[in-house]
Amino acid sequence: PSWILGSDIEVKILEANPILEAFGNARTVRNDNSSRFGKYIELFFSQKGSLIGATIETYLLEKVRLIHCEEGERNYHIFYEIMDGASEDELKEYLLDGYEKEDFKIINQSGTMDRRDCVDDQEEFDNLIEC
Repeated sequence: PSWILGSDIEVKILEANPILEAFGNARTVRNDNSSRFGKYIELFFSQKGSLIGATIETYLLEKVRLIHCEEGERNYHIFYEIMDGASEDELKEYLLDGYEKEDFKIINQSGTMDRRDCVDDQEEFDNLIEC
């Protein structure tokens, strides 16, 4: 479990969501932002009722998605977000410079690169880095 402590705990819990979504959500035939995992969040309160901490457990990651996506689906959002949002220096650091999304079978096998809900992968990567 990941422990989160501090006076701005509510903000920290909410800021964890882009990370969880990037690594755990994908486009399916029916839903552009389908959660492919479960998460259990346990909140801890002081005796006065103030939120003082939280743990987040994730489980049931759909591992088959890493090796196969059906036509019209996308793999986990993180792969597209990195390729669309990372700077040239970041791509170089991640050993991805000189590559396009289409160069990776893990991303291109379904032929679907976009999201129907008009969410911008570059903006989502920026949000992820902020977290």
